[in-house]
Amino acid sequence: MEAADSGFFENKTIAIIGLGLIGGSYAKGLRRIGVKRILAVDVNETALQQAKADGAIDEGYTAGGAFLEQADILIFCMAAKTMISFIKENVSYMKATALLTDVSGIKGQTAQAVARLLPASMDFVPGHPMAGREGSGYTMSQAEIFYGANYILVPCSGNTAEHIAIVKAMAMALGCAHVVRVTPEEHDKLIAYTSSLPHALATALVNSQSMNPMTKYFVAGSFRDGTRVADINASLWAQLFLSNKDNLLCEIDHFSHALQRFSDMLQREDTAAMTEFLQQAAMRRRELVHEKHTH
Repeated sequence: MEAADSGFFENKTIAIIGLGLIGGSYAKGLRRIGVKRILAVDVNETALQQAKADGAIDEGYTAGGAFLEQADILIFCMAAKTMISFIKENVSYMKATALLTDVSGIKGQTAQAVARLLPASMDFVPGHPMAGREGSGYTMSQAEIFYGANYILVPCSGNTAEHIAIVKAMAMALGCAHVVRVTPEEHDKLIAYTSSLPHALATALVNSQSMNPMTKYFVAGSFRDGTRVADINASLWAQLFLSNKDNLLCEIDHFSHALQRFSDMLQREDTAAMTEFLQQAAMRRRELVHEKHTH
C-alpha cells in the first residue's frame, strides 16, 4: 500500500506503545504508507535502537512522558492491564484530541476502564488485527503481516463515526483485506474459538508425551502447520487465556466433544460415519477459505 493511497496519514504523528512483534509491524507498515512521524515506547532499549536504525521509527522512549503530546494517534500493542496502567500514568501528557486504539486479543471491560481515564475530547476505539506469525519481539516484526489480514473493530457507544473511520482507514492502508465490526462480547466468544483454542491445541500437541528426539525427522506440512503457533509469547498468552477463561473452556469442551465423536467412529470402524465427518470438515474449510466478506 503506497502513501498516496492513505494521504490522510502523511500529516499525522503516531505513537506505538509496545514495540514487539505487532508494534514493530505497525511501525514498519506505517512507515511504508508515509506517516509523517512515528514515535515508540518500549522498555527494551535494544528494540528501540534497532527500530530507529531500520528507519521504522523516528524516536524511541523507554517510558511515557511529555513527548506523547505530539501524537495524533496512539496504538497500544500490549496487554490490556499494562495499557490501562500506562494511560492512567500518562494521560495528562497526551494531546487533548488524541485518538487511542489497541490490539488486545481479549476485550472484556477494557473499553469502559479506559474511557473512565480519558477526558471527553479523547476517544478510544478498540481494535484487533488478525495478523501475526510465530515468534515474538521486534526482530520478528514485518509490515507484510497485515497484507490480506482481517481487522476487527469493537467500537463503543461513545466513539465518533470519524474516529471509527480513521482506524478503519489505517487498517486498509496497512493492507488489511476486511474490516469487521462486532461487540466486545461477540469478539471474545469468537476469538476463543479462532485464536485461543488453536494456540492451546498447538501447545498441547508439542507437549504431548509422544514428542521425542526422532519427531523432527517425521515432520511434514500438517504437523508444521498445526504447531506453528506453539512458538508463543508464554507470559502474554497466559494472561489472554485467563482473561477469557469461560469462553475458552467452552470451546475446549466443544472441541473435546468433536474429537470424542471421531474417536468413537474409529473405535467402531464406522467407515461411513467417518467419511461423512471428514467430508463435512473439508467442505467447511473450503467455504471458510473462499468466503467473500462484505463488511
